[in-house]
Amino acid sequence: MKNWKTLAGNGGNKLVLKNNYIIAASLHQVTVWKEDKPLLQHHTDTQQPGFPTLIGDQLYWGTGVLDLAANVRHEIPGMQEAIRTAGGQYRASHGNEYTPSVFAWAPDGSVVAVSVQWIGNPGPPPAKVLLLDKEGHLLQTLWEESNLPVAALYISDKWILAGTPQFRVFDKETFTATIIPEQLPAVRIEMTADEKQLLLLQHDHIGLWDTITGKEMNRWKGNWNDATITPDGKYIIAVDFEGKPFLISTAAPLEQQQIDAPGAIFSVAADNERLLAFFMHGAVVRITTLL
Repeated sequence: MKNWKTLAGNGGNKLVLKNNYIIAASLHQVTVWKEDKPLLQHHTDTQQPGFPTLIGDQLYWGTGVLDLAANVRHEIPGMQEAIRTAGGQYRASHGNEYTPSVFAWAPDGSVVAVSVQWIGNPGPPPAKVLLLDKEGHLLQTLWEESNLPVAALYISDKWILAGTPQFRVFDKETFTATIIPEQLPAVRIEMTADEKQLLLLQHDHIGLWDTITGKEMNRWKGNWNDATITPDGKYIIAVDFEGKPFLISTAAPLEQQQIDAPGAIFSVAADNERLLAFFMHGAVVRITTLL
């Protein structure tokens, strides 16, 4: 049995493992550990869906930035109003407005992509993906459609990636979109540190793509609830709908090794040495070695 360490404090299903920080976020709450020890917990009244982005000791989370050193969260002025009105394109009122479905901040904190859905009387497009600058000003409407809101977004150094019904990769400078034809929208998007490999999680398969050739390298069929790839691209950790975690070597894609775990897992994150998991029962976060 693997030696799992339970982290003290509340959990969350959006996990980040970076340097000596461990982060677990839910819609209204984020918990941060430093070197496996509790550092802070912060609650917000408004929903902040999506993965936080850590830049130094600044945690970009939804419509605000949490200073980990001071344990103070600064709401970005105008950000919530920009989301409600789709960057000023529509007039919002109580019960007639856009609400966020997922946030994805850039690695340098310069821009944020926001998936929004219209709540209220018919008229505006039901779903959009907006690109806002760090002050909340609309830079571009990347996508809009009469469809369900996009569930997964990701921003790398080069690209903005959106889990639209036809998966889209946007150039960060020109906003030109490259379409990857997929039957189902992606529910999680990740890239390796060198941005050469792209992981797309869909509930019926996991796809690993070569970003240079634009071709799918491998596909793992199954009923997957979550998946992540290590920054060096050597391993994928996948979790099925029963909460069973599997380790997959990208060098030996046909082999799936089940990981010993003290209970069913809901979501995972990993670096090149460690595995972080949010467990279904007890809402706890545990960490262990990857291998």
